[in-house]
Parts: sequence; C-alpha cells; structure tokens
Amino acid sequence: RDRGDMLTQAERDGFRDLGYVIRRGALSEPQLVEYRAAVDRVVAHCEGPDGYGDARRGPDGQIWGVNNIFHPSVREPALLSALGEPGILGVISDLVGPELQYHLCTLLVNPAELSYRLRWHRDSAFDGDAEEAALLTALDTHVQLNGALRRDHCLSIVPGSHRRVMTPGERDAMQTNPDGAMPGQMAVELDAGDIVFYNSNLLHRGDCAEGDNRQTLHYAVLAHHPDAPTGPDGQPWLTDPDFLGTLPPPLRALFDNWLRSG
Repeated sequence: RDRGDMLTQAERDGFRDLGYVIRRGALSEPQLVEYRAAVDRVVAHCEGPDGYGDARRGPDGQIWGVNNIFHPSVREPALLSALGEPGILGVISDLVGPELQYHLCTLLVNPAELSYRLRWHRDSAFDGDAEEAALLTALDTHVQLNGALRRDHCLSIVPGSHRRVMTPGERDAMQTNPDGAMPGQMAVELDAGDIVFYNSNLLHRGDCAEGDNRQTLHYAVLAHHPDAPTGPDGQPWLTDPDFLGTLPPPLRALFDNWLRSG
C-alpha cells in the first residue's frame, strides 16, 4: 500500500473517540470519472423498462438510492473493484483489523425534483435507544463509509454519540422533531473525492435538497468474527462460484469470510 493510504494514529484515535474520520481527496480524478459513469448506468437501468426491485424511491417514484448494487442486473465492475481499493478496504483494515467481511454496498443519489430528509437514528436502533455496554462493544466491529463522487453535504452526525446513551436534549429532539435540529450536530461536508468512514451507531441522518447532484458510494464492512454469524442474508447471487472466481484476492477474502458467517 502507498503510505498516503495509511491512517495516522490520530485518525485511528479520532474514529474510535469521535466515531468518524474524513479522508480528503481519497478518490483520484480518473476514479471519479469511472465511478460516476458506472453510477449513471446503474440509475439508468433502474429507471428503464426492466427496472430493478431494490431501488429506493420517493413518494413520486423518483430514485434516491440503490441497494445491493452487486446484483447481476446492475453490477458494475468498477464499483465492485472500488470496494477493494487501498483507499477504501485498506483504510477499513487500519480501523478495525485485517480480518474483514462484506456487509453491504449501496448507492445514494438524488434526482433533480426530489428533496428528502431522513430522521435521526442509529443503524442498530432506529429510535436511538441503545445500551451503553452494547455501544462500547461495537467500537471496532464495523466501518460504514460515504464516498463522494460529487459534492455531498447530505450527512449530519453527532460526534461521539456512538459511545453513549442519548442525552436528555437528544432524547427530547428525537421525540419532538426527529428530522430537525439535534444538539451537537455536525454536517459532514465532502467534496468530490472525499470519503467519510464512520461508526453506524453514531446518531446520524441524511438530508438532500432538490437539485443537488448527489452520487455517493455507501459501503459497509464488518470485522470478521467467526463466532458471531451475520450473513449471508438473501443475496444468493453473491454465492455464485462464477462471481467468486472473478474476484481479486482482497475481495475474495472479504466475500469468503461473509460466506463463512452464514
């Protein structure tokens, strides 16, 4: 790995203490060009006559995300290979260790005529309620990332909230206005090529305005613990030997560990 891909101790400490680390310029211009074109093709397929059943749609049917992007009908080799790049998989390894397994790969996009605002949540607890002991055991179990292919100011987080229960102020905000302002909130401002790596137990939400041209890779990888089964879960196309046989070693290990966890 190039040393520029490797994390400093301060970055590793920030991920553990604050719940996130931002890598500026992690994606090169050639990568951005390649990945943007691939995302355009995925969205065009979802909007076409054959469609795709795992696209996220707003009330008027416009697409704001695409789940399970390694399904054969929308699979783009560039977006698969992106997962194995040192600037992504290598950074995740620096954060939670070398034994990793696939979890999910999704696209977040925004059409011209749709705004949306998600409510505050933790991925492990939609209402935000979680025991502190459970949160503390999950400090190095996984990494979630948003990789901005274009400017993306859509993610807001509460730094450090992944380590503790909600404060009275946070609980009140969650109950009275769950998609409004949250005490201690911070907007994660990404330019094209930036990646934020974060703990999904942070209090966080998405907020995308109409007209924003969002193209963001939303990937998640788990630390592999053979004694804690977590998948496969309904993605049989990823168990196909023809698919697995095409993977380079870093990605093959990622999916082999995922298969062993089923």
